[in-house]
Amino acid sequence: MVEEQVVSEDSDKLNPKVIATDILYGAVKGLSGLFFQAFMNLRIEGKDNVPIRGKAILTTVAKDIIRDMLIISQVSGRKIHFMLDPKMMKHQILGPVLKSLGMIRGTESKEDTEPIEKVFEILNQKGDLVAMTPEAKRDREVQVKTMAAIIKFAIAADAPIIPIAIIQDKAKILNMFTGTAIKVKVGNPLQVEKRLNREKYRAERYELAEDIINIIEKLAETPEIEQ
Repeated sequence: MVEEQVVSEDSDKLNPKVIATDILYGAVKGLSGLFFQAFMNLRIEGKDNVPIRGKAILTTVAKDIIRDMLIISQVSGRKIHFMLDPKMMKHQILGPVLKSLGMIRGTESKEDTEPIEKVFEILNQKGDLVAMTPEAKRDREVQVKTMAAIIKFAIAADAPIIPIAIIQDKAKILNMFTGTAIKVKVGNPLQVEKRLNREKYRAERYELAEDIINIIEKLAETPEIEQ
């Protein structure tokens, strides 16, 4: 059984499609990282909170999903798989690019289990990182509902949730001009109690979802971006 698993993992690593996807992801991550550091003075605090090995779910409240996806990719040397809005993944031009980067579409209905299975494959079989984020443009109730769903994923996969704040402020860029600077704060991993997955603890699950959003907001309160 162990030998079969090792062979499977090795074959995945040697899969030309997987290799091409990893190369593309690395190129996009590298170029966007250079851009953010050079022109937006990117600073990341708390990188050590992202595990070097093993699964975890990263989350923030995204103001700009594509920009924030590229920023979050900088918090770890590992590949991060993002679950994105199905409408975005179906876009004629953007969709194929996102898919080739290893992104996952969100569910379209309760019966749509394919994305859920994909997330569990990434977390449980590959032990990789997944990012799921409520959008800031949604009202608070929808954000809490989305975070409660993320909690259920975390419980089912026995994976910690890592809250992340993305902060914008003004700073001197390249010692030449004042522009928008970005600081990222990675919070401590949160291990969720398994009992919260049960329906009778639904209220507590939603309270925790609210707490996680509050943690993200608290992380963002003191940007202290270098001038």
